[in-house]
Amino acid sequence: MKLKKSEVITLGLMTFALFVGAGNIIFPPFIGMQAGNNLWFAVSGFLITGVGLPVLAIIAMANKNGSLEALTAPAGKIFGLILTLICYLALGPLFGSPRTATVSYEIGVAPATHGALSLHLFSVLFFIAVVLCSLNPSKLVTIVGKYLSPIKVVLLIILGIYAFWNPASNELVTTPEYTAMPFSKGMINGYLTMDTLAALVFAVIIITAIRQRGVSRPALITRYSVITSLIAGLGLIYVYISLFYLGAHSHFLAPEATNGAVVLQSFIAYSFGYKGTVFLAVIITLACLVTGIGLTSACAGYLHQILRLNYKLLVIILAGISCAISNIGLTEVIKFSVPALTAIYPPFIVLVLIGLTKRAPKNICFPPLLVSFVLGIIQSVIPDQFTPGFIRALPFYNESMGWVVPTIVMFIVTYAIAKIRTKNASR
Repeated sequence: MKLKKSEVITLGLMTFALFVGAGNIIFPPFIGMQAGNNLWFAVSGFLITGVGLPVLAIIAMANKNGSLEALTAPAGKIFGLILTLICYLALGPLFGSPRTATVSYEIGVAPATHGALSLHLFSVLFFIAVVLCSLNPSKLVTIVGKYLSPIKVVLLIILGIYAFWNPASNELVTTPEYTAMPFSKGMINGYLTMDTLAALVFAVIIITAIRQRGVSRPALITRYSVITSLIAGLGLIYVYISLFYLGAHSHFLAPEATNGAVVLQSFIAYSFGYKGTVFLAVIITLACLVTGIGLTSACAGYLHQILRLNYKLLVIILAGISCAISNIGLTEVIKFSVPALTAIYPPFIVLVLIGLTKRAPKNICFPPLLVSFVLGIIQSVIPDQFTPGFIRALPFYNESMGWVVPTIVMFIVTYAIAKIRTKNASR
């Protein structure tokens, strides 16, 4: 069975709505403000990792019939399990869930209440709501998620149009890091959206939605997954470019800003006043609440499968961890997530590229995956003064991508060895 054009467009818009979360909203304005005159170089790099990789991730998951286990299979059972666990924990209690609370607070609640409600109290209330809804799924969550996401998307589209039509200022300020390496800096910051990791989880929802509409042929499922992901990608490109532009022209509004939430909120207050701030607070808080519920439920469900622990207990534990981390504030959450995501992204990028192929034998794929994982950790976690000289001499090391060339070389070596062994065995 084939889908109608309207059904494909609907699925594409649903996919777009799934991706538009806290990270997608807060990072572009801040990067834009820092990039200044080098805005479009930073945008180009960001779009590669913030849009290109997630689209490829959905396609790779479609090739693997929507199975994350199948996608990670080339890494081996143990390493694959570790990577899957990292994916869920990063999206859940370590980075994703805490960010939903801190973004809600900094963009909406703090300005709307003039700081009368503290982050500590708000985060507790926020995650109590997350726990209650995750333990007792109700129609309320479904209704809020169903209707709120389109409203949020429409508002972002309108905001983008307004930012281009009426920018806050024409003064552009470029920070030193975006003067030296704007393109590569934009690429690394694209990791912070976590959309490549999210795509691995969202792909299951997208592929299930395609099947529920009567599509059963794998080739058609892959085809529709590609189309829907491209529609979502075009939507994300529009949102990102408009928010980058908004940030680049808002330096005078928030010159001391330490995160994108401050930049965006400053623009909203400047352009639409207090009423706009309150309206944004309600929409963003409810949207982030739904996202927090989804991330917590998904992570608890996965851990329940592998650990056989009580689902309700896991929800409470995960929400508690998220609440504790969120209390350090959005700027600090972002600060410690940067090296962590830079460390774990390389093997997932490699897995996605492998997933685009038909067959990927473990004996060929495991060594390059391990190299990308180890080098990603070394470059992101270990200070330069303690990093061996031969690693610092790797191509693209200064751009935080020193893992790329060694991984490619390892692929070539393992492939050649496999070919030689096959040839010798056939004699």
